[in-house]
Formats: sequence, structure tokens, C-alpha cells
Amino acid sequence: MVSVGLGIIWGVMNAINFAHGDFLMISMFIVFWLVVLLGLDPFLSLPIVVLIMVVIGGIIHRVAVEPVIEREPLMTILTTLGVSMVLESGALILWTPNPRAVPNIYKQTYLSIGPLRASLAEILAFISAIILVILVQRFLMRTKIGKQIRAVSQNPFGARALGINIERIRVIAFLLGAVIAGVAGVFLATFYPNITPYVGLHWSLFSFIVVVLAGLENIQGMFVSGLIIGLSEALGAILFTSAYRHLLVYLVFIIVLLVRPQGIFGKEVRRL
Repeated sequence: MVSVGLGIIWGVMNAINFAHGDFLMISMFIVFWLVVLLGLDPFLSLPIVVLIMVVIGGIIHRVAVEPVIEREPLMTILTTLGVSMVLESGALILWTPNPRAVPNIYKQTYLSIGPLRASLAEILAFISAIILVILVQRFLMRTKIGKQIRAVSQNPFGARALGINIERIRVIAFLLGAVIAGVAGVFLATFYPNITPYVGLHWSLFSFIVVVLAGLENIQGMFVSGLIIGLSEALGAILFTSAYRHLLVYLVFIIVLLVRPQGIFGKEVRRL
């Protein structure tokens, strides 16, 4: 779910948003404080999180991203890295590095199907990810704005020649990515055991890996790649202990890059 938002922003901006995971981190903290201070059900915090993500995403795009978007992609990458550090440092000042967990009944309720056992929070997150992928895919394929986003992603110069407002589409894509990260944070917060300001970097990196494995513009592929990464992490914990569970993820990532540089579901680009 997190990688879908990153993929949309990456495709339109032609640069990686390394602050993407920090949107998720902020979303998780918002859910935590709404539950702890107001006693709100974590899923009822969704509209509030979406609104805050729109505001934060709009400010970051206007202040940090928009001034460098027309320059080299490296400038955008460095800028988003700087934004990530600012958000992480701000979170450390506000909330300290102490890990937190959202108290709720969903992670304490378990369902079993044969040998498989998962909490209700995890099941709801999985179902929501499927629904989100379907909705985003339909939005990109069937709506006017969605088609314009795809056009800008594929050929920004051609899209501008056809009268598409590139700047407007970039803002919409960035806000859409921030909102998707926020929604993912709401569901993830219900069962994530250690919510800290550092969690954003972890999810930015894993989202990057998922998008590269799937190939840009392949929303369904990102969902499947996310499952592959999740299974690789779980298997890595079994083979190498939990301290080295990410080792197999990086190994799979390297092998795929060597065998299919365009990604598992990406299309090969032939150079003339």
C-alpha cells in the first residue's frame, strides 16, 4: 500500500521522494495520539489523517519540491532527503525516540484458518491494501485526472503540448501519494509494535524496493511485489534470525535487478 503512493510520485516527478516514509510515520503518530488522548477508534482517525496529509503534503510540495522539480532529478532526491531529515528531527523533538504502540482491540483479536493465524488488524490491513490498489488503478485508468497523471508520467513534454497543466498534475500526484501513505499509516499503526521517528526511513527504503521490483506504473505489480518482500522478510527471520531478516529481502532485490533490470512486471525499453 505504501509503495503505491511512492510509485505515483516517482512516475510524475521522475525522482524518488525519500520523505515518503515520513508521511507514514507522521500518520502513525497522529493515530497514536488520537487514540491515547481522545480514546478514538484508530480507524475513525482516517478522515483526520487524510486532511492533515493533504496540508503537510501541500506545504512540502510548495516550499521544497516545486522550486527544484524542473532541475536535475538529483536535486529533487537531495531535497526530499533533506525534508525527511527535518520531519524525522521534528518528530524526535516532539515525541522522543521511545517506541510506542497503538492500544486497540483489533491486534488482540486473532483469526485462524488451518495453520495460518493472523490478528484482525493485519487482516483488515491486507483487505484495505487490495481495495486501495483496485481504487487507485480504476482512478488512473478511468478518470480524466488519472489519465493526465499517466500521460505526464509517460511523456511530460508531450502532455504539456496537448494542453495538460503539468504543474497542477504534479501537485495532485504528490498529494495523492501523501494521502495514500497516510492511509497506510492508519492501518499499519493498529498492529505495528514499535512506532518511532525512525520508522519512516525503513518504509521509504522498502517502498523503493517494491516499486523497483514491480516496475513503474504497474499498480498491481506493486501489490504482488509487496507480498514477495513480506514473504522474503518472514523467511529471512526464519533462516537468519530476526536481527538479519532483511538480508533475504536485499538478496532478492539484487537478483531481480541482475536478471530483470526493468522489474518483475516492468516492460523492457529497447534503445535504437
